[in-house]
Amino acid sequence: MVFSASGYAIKSMESEVSITPEGVYEVQEKIIMDFLEPLHGFYRTLPVEYLFQDIDREDVRVRVSKIKASDTLKVMREGSYVTIRLGDADRTVTGLQDYSISYRYDIGADPYPDYDEFYFNIVGEEWEVPIEKFFFTINFPKPVDASSISFSRGVWGTRTSVGVQWQLASDGLSLSGQSTRLEPGEAITVRVQMPEGYFEERTNWQALYRVIFIVLSFLAVILAWYFWSTHGRDKDLIIVPRFTPSEGMSPLDYGYIIDESLDPHDVTSMIFYWADKGCLTIVEEGKKFSFIRGRDPQNVSKHEQQLFDAFFASGSNGVVKSSDLEGDFFKSYVKLQSTVASHYSGERALTSKKSRNFATLTILLMLIPAIGYALSLTGNYAGPETLVLGVVSLFSAVLLVVVFHGMLRIWHIRKTFGKFLWIILSLVTIVAGWVILVFGAFVVGAVVSESLLMATIGMSANAILAFFAIITKQRSEYGRRCLEEVLGFRDFIKNVELDQLKRMIEDDPEYYYRNLAFAIVLGLEKDWAKKFSSITLEPPTWYVGGSYTVWNAMALSSMMNRCNAALAPAITTAPKSSPGSRFGGSSSGGGGFSGGGFGGGGGGAW
Repeated sequence: MVFSASGYAIKSMESEVSITPEGVYEVQEKIIMDFLEPLHGFYRTLPVEYLFQDIDREDVRVRVSKIKASDTLKVMREGSYVTIRLGDADRTVTGLQDYSISYRYDIGADPYPDYDEFYFNIVGEEWEVPIEKFFFTINFPKPVDASSISFSRGVWGTRTSVGVQWQLASDGLSLSGQSTRLEPGEAITVRVQMPEGYFEERTNWQALYRVIFIVLSFLAVILAWYFWSTHGRDKDLIIVPRFTPSEGMSPLDYGYIIDESLDPHDVTSMIFYWADKGCLTIVEEGKKFSFIRGRDPQNVSKHEQQLFDAFFASGSNGVVKSSDLEGDFFKSYVKLQSTVASHYSGERALTSKKSRNFATLTILLMLIPAIGYALSLTGNYAGPETLVLGVVSLFSAVLLVVVFHGMLRIWHIRKTFGKFLWIILSLVTIVAGWVILVFGAFVVGAVVSESLLMATIGMSANAILAFFAIITKQRSEYGRRCLEEVLGFRDFIKNVELDQLKRMIEDDPEYYYRNLAFAIVLGLEKDWAKKFSSITLEPPTWYVGGSYTVWNAMALSSMMNRCNAALAPAITTAPKSSPGSRFGGSSSGGGGFSGGGFGGGGGGAW
């Protein structure tokens, strides 16, 4: 932001600083300005960050709060400064204008073991134009001695007080005075040394919150483990190879049973399931596919019939092209998910209701490290920064829940390399979450060493709680039995020997096509095709197209890949009309120098 350095004058400035018993400065300032040309108003800058080169001294980050003003107010944080701006961008003023502001300026607890002090720039060196008259009053919570008071006036580093007149009230509670004209770059600094214990000792809430944070986070992890151990631990699956799919279940059901979600892959597998049953014919022309309606499915579930009807409703005259599915079919796909979920509820619920409740409680436990992390770093000055850090911690926790859900939902059928990649992704997410927590602490000005420790504890608790939140969902007896049947058939497809397949084909020449859709939904279509690569197959009656000189399982597998590539994007494309549905440094005991204290800053017109 560019502020004007001319076109106005500061006629006078009055500053009153009231020091609380804890050492917080409550400041009131009045400025009379003369605008020689149309400008918008007044601004005031306050330094809020003091970074020292001395490793024995902690950096100071000031908290400015309770800001009030006599005009339209806007507060901005710009680097190491807070800018208080008065005025309106849509309005200009000329002539004499009175402005007043008030704020609390808190530099934290007094750090010195042998004495307390008030070391403050009642005028900073960053004013743009001269201050013609300056008056000040400083109110103390307890009497001070005049011999402990020193002033300095001038450019930065000046130790003389020429031009400053001051007097201490007889009760030692009020220090007032005035200064001659101050030029740009000149500051007035006052230092008052008090005996140790002059300021009341502050309760270090952050240290207390850290202990509570660590204890409660540990207890939350123990409680999450208890929830899983007593209500979420699954019984071992007993997997017996099955030669045929489960009675009354379609590939759509198989896909949902595996991970309790409906994927585009589950939907596209139904194309080949219906084709085998004579419900449709697949036509391939070039790189485009179309589907011709056959007979209706017989004795099927509500969700299968709903999917079949919605699929052909996307086309016309019983013919659906892959391009017809783009847009409106997405709505049907979304509705289908709720229909399938309703089917697998009640007696057919795949997970126990009690375990789902305890999984939800585990997710709620994530509030403990989130709130604890935030308060442990900002508890002494709880405010917007506390809320920001709490939200940041919750975000990192939710991110882990999403990643762990993606990793574990089909863990039982993932290949070794896939498991390895998901583990790496989870570790990267944990590290990224830790970095986010550290960065959030840095933004709000927390001490680095404390930030690193609290971020490590917070992220560790988040990771453990997120993991337990996912694995605490226990399969119901029905769900376990269904999954055993699904995995039993999967085990057969993956491990069946060629000789056994030949005998089955002799009994049922359509055996390969009969189970193709189930191999697709189980992610084993390539394995299924390889097992039949040396076996001569008759081309299916439900496929038209292509120019194959030799028809075999590998040719069919190639066609399936092309068909899936055409269908999957079309299914998940939302309608264009619904875009939202997509998924100061101390004087160290000396007399001080001009500009060497806390506070100060500057101001001007804009």
